[in-house]
Amino acid sequence: MEVHIFVGRQPILDSEGRIYGYELLYRNSERNSFPNIDPEQATIQLLVNTFLSIGVDQISGNSKSFINFSGDLLIKDIFSSLKPEYVVIEILEDVEITPTLISRIKEIKQDGFQLALDDFILQDQYALHNELFDLIDYVKVDFLNVDEEGRKTIERFIKKYPHIKMLAEKIETEEQFQQAKISGYDLFQGYFFAKPDIIKGVEIPANLNLHMQIINRLNDNAPNIDEIATLILHDISLTYKLLRFINTLNFSIPKSVGSVKQAIVLIGLRELRRWMRILMLQDISDHSSSGRIKALVSYSMSRAKMCELVAVRMGYPNGDEHFFVGLFSLLDAIMKRSWNDILPMFPFSEKVAETLLGKKTSMTTYLELAIATERFDLEKIEKISKQLGISKEEIALFSNKANQWAQMIER
Repeated sequence: MEVHIFVGRQPILDSEGRIYGYELLYRNSERNSFPNIDPEQATIQLLVNTFLSIGVDQISGNSKSFINFSGDLLIKDIFSSLKPEYVVIEILEDVEITPTLISRIKEIKQDGFQLALDDFILQDQYALHNELFDLIDYVKVDFLNVDEEGRKTIERFIKKYPHIKMLAEKIETEEQFQQAKISGYDLFQGYFFAKPDIIKGVEIPANLNLHMQIINRLNDNAPNIDEIATLILHDISLTYKLLRFINTLNFSIPKSVGSVKQAIVLIGLRELRRWMRILMLQDISDHSSSGRIKALVSYSMSRAKMCELVAVRMGYPNGDEHFFVGLFSLLDAIMKRSWNDILPMFPFSEKVAETLLGKKTSMTTYLELAIATERFDLEKIEKISKQLGISKEEIALFSNKANQWAQMIER
């Protein structure tokens, strides 16, 4: 019986807010429905199908990928196809530390992999095996489930091993982020970056005004290609990115494109509209040093493609509006502004605007599914799967494709 696989990634940031890596999140989504499936075998199948077939580099690029491993999986010989420069092995908190396991960890370490202890709390077994900490590169501390006193005890213990980076996970607020930095943590993970707050707004790059002019021209009933090409040529960066975009997505075009007008004709106005909207988000990301914003833009790209793929599957000819709903679904968090402030700035259709405002529309379900796969909300995935009449195998495939596409665009 087939195991359903849902792949997601959660950014891990450094103290400057830059993306350090991603935790790749995976589950056996049918563990309760198919009790005869061994969880270890399900995880191995996931590793093969997702990380070896697709490739970790397709999901995380050149960033480090943190992947959970149980004790049984650590013993098995499944590391030969993984790239040690990209992969950090996370040892789950319930793994029993034994001399045999430590010997195995030494072998994994010698192969070039870095290691992390997940959901770390001080246990008696660690006192019996102090040598473990000479092999560990990261310790992850859960800010949601470990109180301040417990964290202080852990922090004092880890300071004995200065080579170990402390990673604060499940950071939910800006206050927790600041507290973790003060306490000496090196890396940070959690949903805090995805929550809009009422600090100062993010400055919109000046050339975004030019992009808005181009989009408005593209929305004309009879777009003037010469006029649009002239506007694009006003921004050398925009011109460069247009040509790079053509090469990146492997359009069936001649090797030599002689002009911006020729490029527009070759890819078509519909594709140009889509690309300009993507570029609007990327410009905000490019002009920001914040890993929080870059992470949100990354999520937006994956959501956009997921919404489009499912919409096309459901019979919408091109899924354009669904794509835009996913693409701009985090714009309020990115810009730190309310939707009431944002909507007048962008030429959204009424249906897209209502969906982004949280009103129930025909596109709401598609966005909810994209968010559910991103967060592994398996109950929600199950519900929407039945509602749309799409199998979970297809949803898993769409999720993988969306992550691949987003990673390709980000490069």
